[in-house]
Amino acid sequence: MATIRIDDELKNDADKMFDEVGMNTSTAVKIFLTKFVKTGKFPFDIETVSFQPTNETLQAFKETKEIIEKSDLSNQEELNDYFTRMKKEAFEEEHAEL
Repeated sequence: MATIRIDDELKNDADKMFDEVGMNTSTAVKIFLTKFVKTGKFPFDIETVSFQPTNETLQAFKETKEIIEKSDLSNQEELNDYFTRMKKEAFEEEHAEL
């Protein structure tokens, strides 16, 4: 027998879901491990999520780069002003629909 450390919230959520299909978490883990050992593969696809910026994000990057190139961001006050403006614009865009 082995003990596996799992976050309490994750364990409780899993217990509820496995209960709905008539099994417990211990049985589900045993099924997973058995399949993994027999096949040498995960019994599900594992994918990484890659960042694909939208056109809007790419435009924002471009605008930010242009602003930085035109500004003296070595000046702490100007740097603070720049980030304050960016935060204000982001807030206004986020809440414009309200």
